[in-house]
Amino acid sequence: IKYQEVVMSKQSVKPVLLSEAQIQAIRKIQEQQRHQSGIGVAPTIHEIARGLVDKALQQHLG
Repeated sequence: IKYQEVVMSKQSVKPVLLSEAQIQAIRKIQEQQRHQSGIGVAPTIHEIARGLVDKALQQHLG
């Protein structure tokens, strides 16, 4: 499995390695959101990934 590093600029966050399949899935979400926006804008890959992790943690922790 190939992994790609997602690096954040803030000191309070840490980089996370994602597989190529995970990056592609996030890019697909990004393109869907760009298409839905009406003006062609979409959140960054980092924003989408953080949102997905937040959602998973909320479901796991209740």
